[in-house]
Amino acid sequence: MKKGISIENVSVSYNKNKYQLNNINLHIKEGTFLGITGVNGSGKTTLIQLLNGLIPHEIQAKFSGNVFIDEINTRSKSVSYFASKIGMLFQNPDFMLFNLTVSEEIAFGLNNLKLTNQQERIKQALADVGLADFEERDPQTLSFGQKQKVALACILAVDTPYIVLDEPVAMLDYKSAINLYKILVNLNRVAGKTIIVVEHDTDFLLAHATETAVIDQGKIILHGNTDEVFAEKEKIKELGIKIPQAIQ
Repeated sequence: MKKGISIENVSVSYNKNKYQLNNINLHIKEGTFLGITGVNGSGKTTLIQLLNGLIPHEIQAKFSGNVFIDEINTRSKSVSYFASKIGMLFQNPDFMLFNLTVSEEIAFGLNNLKLTNQQERIKQALADVGLADFEERDPQTLSFGQKQKVALACILAVDTPYIVLDEPVAMLDYKSAINLYKILVNLNRVAGKTIIVVEHDTDFLLAHATETAVIDQGKIILHGNTDEVFAEKEKIKELGIKIPQAIQ
């Protein structure tokens, strides 16, 4: 089986007058650390909602084209099927955490997918995000950065090969943001996870992403090696995207 994510000739519209995505083609190789950036409303969030079948199964939209996860068409399986392949981390972890303890929070997804060795999975996932011995803590008493790590630990316990994050550091202080990116880089380079992150802060992408895709008005304008993408400084500036400090 060919590993990776393929988005082929995909268009998405929430109303007949405007396309949120317009004939998108993108292949994400297994093991890639891909950054996705663009101004607000460019289609970034819609793009990642394709990756686990939220579109077309849960979100009502006009949808054409095909998305394949390891050669499996997202049209052919439910969102719950792709939960074992694609871990989704959203900007605000408070929308994801609702159990009384950290351990119960992580176990929730494991139970839904009927996965075994749950205690070992929970311990290892918490160790991976630097929260060893947090099993009995109440998630609502944790700092925002710690909550984000618990949400990531929920994904790691399931051991999905793909991890998708929607502006994961937008609500974090700088130190916490740096720490989260260190974890993501380790997951990518040591554990071999494919990381896909929507990010406004292009400094983080230049420092950590191996590839970057720039999206504007529903189209992918630039895609390739991150250094080469951000070398297109005039184009980046024209699109209203911040040029990373390291190359200004």
